[in-house]
Amino acid sequence: MKRLVVLAVLAAFVLGMAGTASAVDLEATGKFQFQANIMDNTDFLSAEDNGVREDDLNFWFRARAQFRFIANENLWGVLYTEYKTRVGSADAKIGTGSSDRALGIKNVYLGFRYPGTEVYTQAGIWNVNLPGAAAGNMVLGDLDAGAVMVESPIVDAVSFNLGYVRADDINSDDSNGAYTATGTNSKDELDLFYAALPITVDGVSLKPYFMYGLIGQDTYADVATLNGLTTPGSAQFTKNVNAWWGGAAFELTMFDPIVFQADLVYGSVDADQKQNDRDGFGMDASIAYNGLDFVKPKMVFAYTTGEDDDTDNGSERLPIVNDDWAFGSFYFGGSALTSADLSSTEQSGFWTLGLSLEDISFLDKLTHDVHFLYIKGTNDSDLIKEAAAGGLTNIEANGNFLTDEDQAFEVDFNTNYQIYDELAAVVEFGYINMDLDTDTWDSYNALRDGKEDDAFKFAVGLLYNF
Repeated sequence: MKRLVVLAVLAAFVLGMAGTASAVDLEATGKFQFQANIMDNTDFLSAEDNGVREDDLNFWFRARAQFRFIANENLWGVLYTEYKTRVGSADAKIGTGSSDRALGIKNVYLGFRYPGTEVYTQAGIWNVNLPGAAAGNMVLGDLDAGAVMVESPIVDAVSFNLGYVRADDINSDDSNGAYTATGTNSKDELDLFYAALPITVDGVSLKPYFMYGLIGQDTYADVATLNGLTTPGSAQFTKNVNAWWGGAAFELTMFDPIVFQADLVYGSVDADQKQNDRDGFGMDASIAYNGLDFVKPKMVFAYTTGEDDDTDNGSERLPIVNDDWAFGSFYFGGSALTSADLSSTEQSGFWTLGLSLEDISFLDKLTHDVHFLYIKGTNDSDLIKEAAAGGLTNIEANGNFLTDEDQAFEVDFNTNYQIYDELAAVVEFGYINMDLDTDTWDSYNALRDGKEDDAFKFAVGLLYNF
């Protein structure tokens, strides 16, 4: 019923705007995509070797439509809807009515410039991103959240951006903010305050930023990638927690066709118990040559700090709210298709070196991307041996948490064929050979028993952009 109401309201908006075109212009954009994914051994163990019993073949459909209601060049509102389903799942199987479909509102916000100025304000629920250059942002990216943002130029080359994000509010019982009858609710939010100072001159772009986070003491279970290691003595926060991040995105294009991009970020979580502290840094860099018509070669590198072997001093990994970072298109994410990657970067504690050959083209409308990555962990392998004896509970033994004794090789081959300007056929192939150290992991997860299997994906999709 609720979804029927959503459809009715959306229809009323669209039809209503058609009747008042003289007052408001309606602009519609979006993307429809349908695909088939074949993925296996995503935890680097086959079902025969006690791995997860995943469905190897899945079909996905996603439709996004963004409606922009424009009063004038300085005032507009945006309604962004999304329908997404795994075909045959609970909301898309035999006997399921249209009222059960997974239609929802992805973003809804208004934007305006203050009269007579270039000061722009945006408020509502929208996709929040901190600056990123080489491969997105490791700390905060692609997060649909309630936020308010103000930005304005200072001089021609310098501007500022200030924002507030309500990233989480756990215990509110309904849309009116009514609290649950049991439990505590006054300290159940994750609030973020950020400031960026983009600087752009000829051939150089620098975007430094700073973000402060206030983590409510009752958010512990929801903010695992901000916590330290879960030890027997650190089950919950006992008071509110402070966090902060500082970083910058850098791009150098003055030597075009050689383009250099890099990011650096450090973050710290100061909790009540030492075991819940977390601090670390991450960096990435890429150098690309864009002077060839048939291919764009690019070298990439990334590094994030990993855990030491002490379980009493918190975590040494970079605190992450919601990352939007990827090299390649499999292990770290980066797929053009829905749910066709492992999306494992929130674990961090790795370094990687790779080569990408992008936009390979010998035939009209047909392009290919090829990625080669070598990945190695930066987490101390002695921690895993201590974890087996000491009761650590949030270390994943599925290839997402890599130690300095583990390594992986990834190869991706992706193809894009533009059937029309708006319609593309996409094929993605990914392969990961994972080498997990037997002496390190068998004591922590007996199911591995010295075994590991290669992961692969094969995904085919149609993407319609309008």
